[in-house]
Amino acid sequence: MKMKRFNIIIIALAVAAAGLVSCGKSCPESQRPQSYRQVFLYYMAGYNNLSSYLLENLSDLERGVLPSKSRDQAILVFSHTTKASYDYTTPNSPCLIQIYREKGRCVADTISVYPESMSSASASTLKTVLEDVRSLFPADSYGMLFSSHATGWLPEGYLNSSARTSASSESLQSYPLTKSVGAQYNGSSRNSEEIELSEFAAAIPMKLDYIIFDACLMGGIEVAWELRDVCDMLVFSPAEVIARGFIYQPISWNLFSGQTPDLGQICRDYFSYYDSQTGQMRSATVSLVDCRNLQPLADCFREILSQHRDMIPFSRDKCQAYFYDSKEYFFDLRDFASCLGATEAELDRLDDALAGCVAFHAETPTFFDLRLERCCGLSTYIPSEDFPVLNSFYKTLAWNSQTGLVE
Repeated sequence: MKMKRFNIIIIALAVAAAGLVSCGKSCPESQRPQSYRQVFLYYMAGYNNLSSYLLENLSDLERGVLPSKSRDQAILVFSHTTKASYDYTTPNSPCLIQIYREKGRCVADTISVYPESMSSASASTLKTVLEDVRSLFPADSYGMLFSSHATGWLPEGYLNSSARTSASSESLQSYPLTKSVGAQYNGSSRNSEEIELSEFAAAIPMKLDYIIFDACLMGGIEVAWELRDVCDMLVFSPAEVIARGFIYQPISWNLFSGQTPDLGQICRDYFSYYDSQTGQMRSATVSLVDCRNLQPLADCFREILSQHRDMIPFSRDKCQAYFYDSKEYFFDLRDFASCLGATEAELDRLDDALAGCVAFHAETPTFFDLRLERCCGLSTYIPSEDFPVLNSFYKTLAWNSQTGLVE
């Protein structure tokens, strides 16, 4: 899972569009309103091993409470999946569709069919799709759910590169499959195209009220800070996300039934489902962050760093981690400050800043075998001499420019 590159899982509705449209008949174009109050885009970057999971998510979404075509609320789906499970060589055209309810039945109208050569895990595709959405569905409010593989802020290709000096050799076959943000497999999973975090942010052509990341390890301060100018609210997971992902059937109700989207309920639905599971399936973290209130957190964190920088590097083993395998780049932000030796007064100010931007967070007692005991809802990188390539790359992040974490 690569956090810096958004491995987007898109439901291959291209040639498979006929299968989706078969759930109902299209109604005339004239029934669409000229403008909308709310538009929600489900961006499925699924030309990878998550394809079947994303299609199940779409089916769940279609079973939910859907607006009619004439309503001033619209649900759009950008879908790119494989034609068959684990077939990463047969091209499949991405599609943009609208789903709605007509006479009690789900209808899926194909709005656009994109070239087979288009990669769903690219910044240019993300920008094209969002520009099409804005042009065809002008609205007062836009939100997006992005589903695919992801590894937070990490640079594209890092986890498969020789620069990764601390890769674990342990087998992970006993764990359930997890997600990462934005991944398109070209021939095999070892040849994966992804989106850099800064490119992802730059590709968003209009302000989004919210982004929901159904993808692994996106719940970091680096991600939130990078997206603060293009998105007001973020729903994401500091740890990984089991492949089944979020709970899709109630999503449309939670987004459209009130005056404003109930993102908190989406978080609670997700957490409650996994918290009720047993064994390794009882594994989840989720956070709701208001990007408009991040500045006090940056100011406070920068001050703590300036007072306690001489403690870096230190043994990171004592700090709360959000990774269960070898992706040792994601730690709890508050616990990092505590491990640095922040004073009680400094931690109180940090807690106030966190309360101002983290509207909700929840964690199961463990994620697989990782204990989750000291969590604030946001992860951060802890610099290490073992990762010179990452340290150098981290300096390019907007969060590092703001706080000076890596000098």
